[in-house]
Amino acid sequence: MRHTNVRALVRDRRYRMFWLGQATSTLGNQLTVVVLPALVVPGRGAGTFGLLLAVESTVMGVLLLLGGVVADRCSRSLVMAVADVFRLVGVGGFMLLASRGPLAPLLVAAALTGAGAALYEPAHRAALSQVVREDLRQQANAVDAATRRLGGLVGSLLAGVLLSGVSPPRTLLVDLTTFVISLVTLVWLRLPRVKTERGEEQEQQGLRAVFAEAKSGLVEVRRRPWVGAVMLQGTAQVFFLFGPNFVLVPMVSQQRYGLGAFGWVSAATFVGSLLGSVAGGRIASGRPGLWAMNALAPCVLTPVCLMVEVPLWGFCLGLAAGSLGVGCFMVLWYSSLQSEFPDRLQGRVFALEALASFGLQPVALAAAPLLVALMGITPFAIVAVVVLVTSTYVVLIVPGVVPLASPAAVKDRLDRAAVTALS
Repeated sequence: MRHTNVRALVRDRRYRMFWLGQATSTLGNQLTVVVLPALVVPGRGAGTFGLLLAVESTVMGVLLLLGGVVADRCSRSLVMAVADVFRLVGVGGFMLLASRGPLAPLLVAAALTGAGAALYEPAHRAALSQVVREDLRQQANAVDAATRRLGGLVGSLLAGVLLSGVSPPRTLLVDLTTFVISLVTLVWLRLPRVKTERGEEQEQQGLRAVFAEAKSGLVEVRRRPWVGAVMLQGTAQVFFLFGPNFVLVPMVSQQRYGLGAFGWVSAATFVGSLLGSVAGGRIASGRPGLWAMNALAPCVLTPVCLMVEVPLWGFCLGLAAGSLGVGCFMVLWYSSLQSEFPDRLQGRVFALEALASFGLQPVALAAAPLLVALMGITPFAIVAVVVLVTSTYVVLIVPGVVPLASPAAVKDRLDRAAVTALS
């Protein structure tokens, strides 16, 4: 990562506050991920825990496009603050109702956390463009991705430490505190609404206007075939590779190497993601799409390690290499979307991106164990390798994928570089 740009980010007070809110929110979210099964499973069983996750992910998927529209209509810091309130109330419901009591209010709490995530994610990605100037966005995305990985690791470790000496409901009090800190930073930030083009339907009211705005975001993506191609690539890879990995990696690691092995595997994955995020911030190339696709190639090591019995250290290295590639890819991909689309559209674009990339993940999570039981893990892993390699490199034939930009944007970038060189 270029040190001059990182120092410029650190000196920016608005970015520091934005980062602080995101860092605390990430840590708190990971606390809930670890603590929730400890709250729910002993009293209600694994089936109820699975139902909570299904409700949360379904509500998030259904509301993502609406979240993108809201992020483009309103102050994005306000949208993120409202999302934090939803999630704060939802986590409070988990704390009070997870182990006993009627099921319906607990499902409402899960729905609130899903709705909060649907509002937060598009607004957060789009808000970064308002907080950080264009020449610093790649570095800001790298720091953002690294913060998520590091926050996830610290949150997991902190949850383990707290659970060893504190009851699960009290542990969730720490998560509630992180939401309060995030709310304070967002209220201080007070981002203005994004300016809209004259004649755009954004100022209209009612459900019809919401659908029209969601459609306009889809139209803007369709006008750029390279964006749609990479989004479809993400859909295929999540369904055949990344989604199943959430189920198969812990299952295989525990069967082969023992119950404690998944801790080492998780740590290796976090470290790989962190290094990949840093690497993504350092890449300065006119062909970022080629770098991004090559970065995904080591992900084939994960299905290979699933079907070939390698030592535990080899399993960890394989997963770390794949996570490094994904971290690098995501920095370049998010930076390209922020550069390609105007601020007024970014909420909807990032909502579509999240929906395309992760909309089928719940189905993949449910289908993976059944398919492995039916086919065997080796044929399943071979299919994953073929899908990954094919989908990674076939998109390079679509114009715009190699530079991760439309021809007009590439020309504008070259013109600005020429002006800078002459001045």
